[in-house]
Amino acid sequence: MKSTHFVTRSMANRTAVSKRPTTMPASDVTAVLRHSPWSAETDHGLMSLIQTGNKPAFTELARRHIPRMLSFAQRYVQRSEAEDILQEALTRIWLKANQWRDCGSSPRSWLMRIVYNLSMDSLRKQPTLSEQPIDEQAAASNGPAQDYEQEIKQQQLDKAMQDLPERQRSAILLTVYQAMSNREAAEVLEVSVDALESLLSRGRRSLKQNISQQQGEA
Repeated sequence: MKSTHFVTRSMANRTAVSKRPTTMPASDVTAVLRHSPWSAETDHGLMSLIQTGNKPAFTELARRHIPRMLSFAQRYVQRSEAEDILQEALTRIWLKANQWRDCGSSPRSWLMRIVYNLSMDSLRKQPTLSEQPIDEQAAASNGPAQDYEQEIKQQQLDKAMQDLPERQRSAILLTVYQAMSNREAAEVLEVSVDALESLLSRGRRSLKQNISQQQGEA
């Protein structure tokens, strides 16, 4: 697996938005991802500490959320670009932590919203949507002995998801693949819960139609 050294890049050249330290906490990636003495603290508690410039609290928050943040970005862009998005997201979280409470969402929703917005910015610069498989990790874990029929079904699902309108696709990704509640997903997409549920309903219906169309063409 490609090294995730990008998590430890120096942020010394970033411009701060307050008098807080202007460098993202730097540490070896193993230190970021391993168990820490801050593991019992809630996300809300960590964010409050990060707002005071507490680096260990930032490291713990990153440890908890880096895997899902990276996985979510990879639903839209290729791995290398997803890593860049993750790095930029971590930088914004550190430098703009004081903006969290103003947005009125949970820490996880706020983190994922940053990743989502950066991913959308990246997609707008591309002529077409990424062809990145929708569940790359699951596909890779099956290995060479992967059942052929299951592989075909996965490919059909991937293609059907890629063909969904972006907002419908994102609603499904957040609630199904990221296991977020409807309220949290709505916060990420900055819509009401009712609007999110409408996106999910239309997305599921379109997903079934896309799969049925593929099977009819086979």
